[in-house]
Amino acid sequence: MPESTYRRNLVRLTLFSLAALISVPAARAQADATASRGASISAFGGYAYSAPDFGPKKNSGGVLGADYTRYFGWRIAPSFELRANYTTGQTVTEKSFLAGPRFQTDLRRFHPYVDALFGGASIDFAVSPNPGVPSYTHDFAFASSYGAGVDIDLVHRFQAKVDFQQQFENFGPNGTIVNNANFTLTPSYFTVGVVYRIPFRPHKQ
Repeated sequence: MPESTYRRNLVRLTLFSLAALISVPAARAQADATASRGASISAFGGYAYSAPDFGPKKNSGGVLGADYTRYFGWRIAPSFELRANYTTGQTVTEKSFLAGPRFQTDLRRFHPYVDALFGGASIDFAVSPNPGVPSYTHDFAFASSYGAGVDIDLVHRFQAKVDFQQQFENFGPNGTIVNNANFTLTPSYFTVGVVYRIPFRPHKQ
């Protein structure tokens, strides 16, 4: 899948999510129903296909995460998300652990969202990208990720997930680079997965 397709997918998902977030009449009935829940916890996992932004090859792997969502009677429900990515290929293996806010709305069976996540990332090179330092095959970076997606109700507590994330990894002086390299990678992730809503009854005062 070419990088231009990833960009178009991100734009489409973001526009769809933003349009859903501002559609008050369509979301009102569902928002009123979910508001009575107070809070919810969900876990998700899926297959990830990524453009690692290093080398000509694409990567594949998996994504795991969880969300804690609070309902305040608003049409937009805020969540705190934890997400771990792992993808590997012929040239690099990329891993990241991120956390941050997510905002979703409810349109019948569809639950579009946008998120902004922050954390750390690591990369393993199959071959050192610096011929002068052949031992340089691993590094760490500060990372941020911005994306959008939609969860779709299936049966009982299960949902399908379609998700796109654009990540930014700063491999600079903050890293463990012996030759003090300084560069940024922008891998993108397209994920198809499953969400499970964990039974949870928050304590009410």
